[in-house]
Amino acid sequence: MATDGESALAAEYVFGHSEAELHRLEFQAALIEPITRQLLADAGVKEGMRVLDVGTGRGDVALLVAEIVGRTGSVVGVDRASAAISVARRRAAGVPNVSFEAGDPAEIAVSSPWDAVVGRYVLQFQSDAAELLRSLTARVRSGGSWDRCCRLATDALRAGGADLEAGSRLPSIFAAADLPAPSIRMTTIVGAGSNSDDVIERMTNLIRSLRPRIEQLGLADASQLDELAMQLTADVGASAAFIMAGSEVAAWACVA
Repeated sequence: MATDGESALAAEYVFGHSEAELHRLEFQAALIEPITRQLLADAGVKEGMRVLDVGTGRGDVALLVAEIVGRTGSVVGVDRASAAISVARRRAAGVPNVSFEAGDPAEIAVSSPWDAVVGRYVLQFQSDAAELLRSLTARVRSGGSWDRCCRLATDALRAGGADLEAGSRLPSIFAAADLPAPSIRMTTIVGAGSNSDDVIERMTNLIRSLRPRIEQLGLADASQLDELAMQLTADVGASAAFIMAGSEVAAWACVA
């Protein structure tokens, strides 16, 4: 997802910050507001969240998010363009749960991870969009550390030749072996907030076993993996996250 601040993170924003550009953004924001609102709902932005709006521009997305998260939530809009931030601050006068800062979003000092990071029309203006997403994802609670572990494990296993789609291909595998169509059952072990010890332990053990390959592939170094392991328990418990340890797929067939 990306912020009304098409202006956000490029060294020199191609559209500039003229009155004409601000008017264009105003018209555009009104036109696509329903689309953005639905996207935020689908992404799970809800009341009580702490949200970072990257490339906030004149603050349209930040103000929309502030409405969604309500008085128990908060929004910080960040943009490198001080001119855009000045406009956003004027527009947000009297809105207590939103603030704006000029600068690099990856360098904003925060006391705890964000619940969500949003942005609109930002990635296409980055010299390295993947690096921006990577740096911001590391500062998102719950999904941040958990999803990072999932990606590391998946990348390391695939690099080692593991077929991670084998479960979904069981019917064709049985057919290729001239067996009848199998009966298949799938069970998923989940964790819920602080009641996630078994799920976290399973993930931690997996990353520990894959650690040499993760480091060999350059996916993360030793200090990053140590920090991730410590962060995982705190993030999941603090956000009351619903996390899945993986799905156990079992298949069998009866041969006449």
